Amino acid sequence: MRDFIDKKEGKLTITRFIGFCMMMMGILALIACSFSLNEKVPNIIAIAFFLTMLGFSMAFPSLLEGSEGLSTMRIVVFMITNVVCMLLLKIGWSSSITSLDQIGIDQYWVGIIAFAFGAKATQSFFESKMAVPKESAPLGVAALNYNSADIARMALSQNAQFLKDKFPNILSVSDAVKDSDSSHVIAIYLRDKNIAEIPSQLEVLMPDRTKKIIDTEIIKDTGRPRIQYSQLDTQIAGDADMTYPGSLCCAVLSTDDKAFRGIVTSAHINTYGNFQSYNGVLNPDKQTPVFFNGDLGGKWIYKILNSTQDLAVISLDFTQAESPNFKKFKDKYHKIVDSDVKTLIPNIRMLSRNNKMIDGYIIDYNIGLDVEYSDGSHYKKNIILVSATRNRQQAQPISEDGDSGSSIFHIETGSMIGILLGTAKNFSLVLPIEETLRSFNLTTV
Repeated sequence: MRDFIDKKEGKLTITRFIGFCMMMMGILALIACSFSLNEKVPNIIAIAFFLTMLGFSMAFPSLLEGSEGLSTMRIVVFMITNVVCMLLLKIGWSSSITSLDQIGIDQYWVGIIAFAFGAKATQSFFESKMAVPKESAPLGVAALNYNSADIARMALSQNAQFLKDKFPNILSVSDAVKDSDSSHVIAIYLRDKNIAEIPSQLEVLMPDRTKKIIDTEIIKDTGRPRIQYSQLDTQIAGDADMTYPGSLCCAVLSTDDKAFRGIVTSAHINTYGNFQSYNGVLNPDKQTPVFFNGDLGGKWIYKILNSTQDLAVISLDFTQAESPNFKKFKDKYHKIVDSDVKTLIPNIRMLSRNNKMIDGYIIDYNIGLDVEYSDGSHYKKNIILVSATRNRQQAQPISEDGDSGSSIFHIETGSMIGILLGTAKNFSLVLPIEETLRSFNLTTV
């Protein structure tokens, strides 16, 4: 009951508190005087009733409010009704007063009430006829429309950290596309199969203070994401460890140096699986040789290894030429949107060493995960999850060891999506590369 009153009237203010006190005093006075025959009782009864009703209007202010706020019509009706009731109570409790004439009101007293109501009705009629339309007030947050993606993002920001703290087996929480209709759910990726007490729905507090409910989708036994060391016929390896190979993503040119030609691959091939935070041009002593299929192909030149990227650029030796089956992207990129997720047919393709050309599905994007490097776990964000199936619950990776650095592109447009980072038990992990390459003034061939 208290929650209902608070929702209707607001919190207990000083004015409302005074109103409750006045009601209590009036009611106690009415009870006490009901058992007395003193000649002053009629006056006290009338005053106690008015005090009670005045307190009631203060305790419950919406009593006198209409659709446009405080209503003068309601105030008039309220006060006239109180006056009539006070008079009748005074007559009823008094032994000496038997009619209204004795207190100075003749038989025409009803006309006063009729005149008051009639005047108010006339005023309301002419106000409505002569009113000038008001300009529309700016819409507030309560008038905004929110789609399921908006609600999912709010649910993620409000609940993700709490879920991770409460359930340590959660790897990541994502505002994921539910299906091809682009409705959203909160996807919860687990490192094991323990789903005990993990909620099937989450509550979302909207900006207008209302609450909505959004479903969760729990993906069990994802396993720990890890990097994969390795286009179709080229294997890349550093000179210090030829047994730690990777794959080629794409070729790049520089807008600053017309003579520059480069190859993009994963940075952890340069570090042999370790996480060495770096972002920029390598020092000359770190620009070590790189081998393509066992032959010298160039040297390491750029390395970007941080929370958003795992990418390196190899400066090509002038003797290197493109393979006949080399895939060109012509500086075109495909930015993932909700309609790209869980499509009815495969919409992405991976090109990797050993002549692998594998199609798959995007099943989630823009998520964060702790990824296992040789020297420990490191957080990565903006990850795209790719699978051989369109079902998150039955997902399978499209990559294996040695595929790191592979290109992932959109089948229909032929545009670049990103670079293969690694794999989890059920998914392949992809990172977008457009912003990174542009920050170094590099364009894809």
